[in-house]
Amino acid sequence: MKKIISSICLCALALLSFSCDETDAASTVVPNVEATMERKFKYLETTVDEKITYTLGLSEMHLLSDDDKVEIMFAPTRPAGKDALVFKIKKSDFANGYIGTYQIRSILNGKSGKSDLTYYHYYNKTGSTALFSTGNSMEGNIVIKTYDAATGLASGSFEVNIKNVLDPASNEINPIKPRKCDIVLTGEFNNLKLNRQN
Repeated sequence: MKKIISSICLCALALLSFSCDETDAASTVVPNVEATMERKFKYLETTVDEKITYTLGLSEMHLLSDDDKVEIMFAPTRPAGKDALVFKIKKSDFANGYIGTYQIRSILNGKSGKSDLTYYHYYNKTGSTALFSTGNSMEGNIVIKTYDAATGLASGSFEVNIKNVLDPASNEINPIKPRKCDIVLTGEFNNLKLNRQN
């Protein structure tokens, strides 16, 4: 009789253990890594805006750190007609475990911002790029809203305004009457993992 009771107890414990394992596995949810970007060309001489909104997958963005800086990049793998942004922030400028608002360093603020920015637009027809973050008036920021030190996951948003530039949608060489516009880029990112760059 004792043997039967012992066997029943062992079976019950095994079932309970299996049930707990299943519950733990079910409760372990891997968060989605995602980002969205909206870009507008606001033409100065008309009321017409050119706007595009798209999402970026895991392979199209990264959050990397080395001894000196943290780099946050958004760059589509099929870039024609789209845009790429790279933010770089010195580690000495971070506070509160990366959480904070980091203004873009620009000639508009006497280069007193905390984040360097590189912005490229990819032409539709040629696949070549145009760099608009050098020599132009920029303003905006990148915000890290949450950061989990245990998982290394960060979420946040960004906004960039680049003023009075030649039409990025045109790749004409020396156009007779070039259009000008303001470029406005906004976006959000969720659960981007901080990785160490060797």
